[in-house]
Amino acid sequence: EADRLMATVLLTRPEGENDGLARLLEEQGTKVFTRPLIELSGIGVSPEAKQLMMDIDHQDVVIFISKSAVRFALPELGVYWPQWPVAPRWLAVGAGTAAALSGHGIVADYPAVAGSEGLLELPGLQAVTGSKVLIVRGRGGRELIASELTRRGAEVTYLEVYQRSPTPAGDWLDLAPGSVVVVTSLEALASLRAKLGDRTSECRLVVAAPRIAAETEGFAQTVIAAGASDQALYDAILRCL
Repeated sequence: EADRLMATVLLTRPEGENDGLARLLEEQGTKVFTRPLIELSGIGVSPEAKQLMMDIDHQDVVIFISKSAVRFALPELGVYWPQWPVAPRWLAVGAGTAAALSGHGIVADYPAVAGSEGLLELPGLQAVTGSKVLIVRGRGGRELIASELTRRGAEVTYLEVYQRSPTPAGDWLDLAPGSVVVVTSLEALASLRAKLGDRTSECRLVVAAPRIAAETEGFAQTVIAAGASDQALYDAILRCL
């Protein structure tokens, strides 16, 4: 118990996305710092993106890939849709993203375990031959959902509404050896490596997926969470402390 109270946990998601997990950790006495590794910014709406938004009722399925996709897309979509269309069917990558959509009056289905793999298991995505699917996301990122749905016969389009960039280098020399750093994307991991330099061996990681863990050579320890939800990350952090 004393070790747990002494341990430092660093939360690194973009600004505004660490609050729930920080509360969970602080309630049981863990010392928590928040220092985003990635910052997000909106992308100007191109004529093509504007057309996709205006014609969103022509889609059979709309998938939101993150809470950030909701945050950046919904204010723009609301300009064209003061009332949401009956079609399409709305899907979210996890419970957090579905909750963000619910805040805008959209009810979305989501997998029990957040992530692309779980999403692809949803009943509504099994028979999609000839269906039009719109994926709302940030610029770049994984292609798994689009490639698999295309293989299943869907016509897939992206609506990219934000971009990611590493946060400025700042001073990371104050990070205590043995700190637990939570990393939820490959972009964040690359940003962390750049900031730590030759100090990676002093840090333990909690990561949100095996594909991130596969790139963590050189760190003192890597624990894989059962997803990217606050609860899954919290449980993994406790295993690390």
